Amino acid sequence: MNLAGFLADGCRARCVATALSVALCLGVVSGCSGPSDQQEQVLRIVAHGVAGDRWIATLPKAGPLAMRWVPASRFVMGSSPQEQGRLVDEPQHLVQLTSGFLIAETELTQRQWLAFMETNSSPNPGMDLPVTQVSWEEAREFCRRLTVQQKEEGHLPKGWIWDLPTEAQWELACRAGTPGAYSGELDRLAWHAGNSGGKVHPVGLREANGLGLRDMHGNVAEWCVNWFSSYPTNIPVFVDPLGPIWSFAPTYRGGGFKSAPAACRSAARAAGVRGEVPNETLGFRLALRFRRETM
Repeated sequence: MNLAGFLADGCRARCVATALSVALCLGVVSGCSGPSDQQEQVLRIVAHGVAGDRWIATLPKAGPLAMRWVPASRFVMGSSPQEQGRLVDEPQHLVQLTSGFLIAETELTQRQWLAFMETNSSPNPGMDLPVTQVSWEEAREFCRRLTVQQKEEGHLPKGWIWDLPTEAQWELACRAGTPGAYSGELDRLAWHAGNSGGKVHPVGLREANGLGLRDMHGNVAEWCVNWFSSYPTNIPVFVDPLGPIWSFAPTYRGGGFKSAPAACRSAARAAGVRGEVPNETLGFRLALRFRRETM
């Protein structure tokens, strides 16, 4: 699907988003009698947003955080058999995401991390550099703290949480409507082993993809919320896939500044180790997504 098709698909999916927005406003939203400006902005983009719409969240002590709207969509996840560098754990399959979500324009920076966390384990200090050497548990703890604070302050509609994106959400956002290995020309989009000089770079310096997202390919790899597992092959359409309840390791995506181009592909997958502090090439990106259960 190209970007035009992606936008059209997002428009068709607005009925789902609108129904969700109406349900939220009919008493499901916490503090619906007097929601904050941020809560109203979230509801507005859920109801009327189109692919790539920009929204600025204000995080306490961390400043503004630019987010992009990704509408509910149906797309082909995985890589084609002809794709150079593909691995066997990437079979193509049809995925339907029934709810749109917001995803950060860039990877989380060390400045943003330190606004909520006590220490910074990144081996390369720099407030505009992505935070790295963060375990999956630490990344999720950051999301939990941010969610709790923003709920207490009335900034989030009920059911919406800050979290890591699911693997399907991440790939949909990375592809931005493109079917190939990358969402554009790799050297313009990514810091990888061939052009990074062997070092991490400040976020947002590479070209954006069709949704306005930067560093989805390269710079640092990014944790997803899913446990790593093989894609099922016996279902025509996978609806809101979350993967197994538990597996041996969580998933990360996107490749980093030391990665070969093949590891930076939209469909490329990798498994981390739960509880182990990973290396300097692994960080994460925030998503604001709808989840019925509480965190």
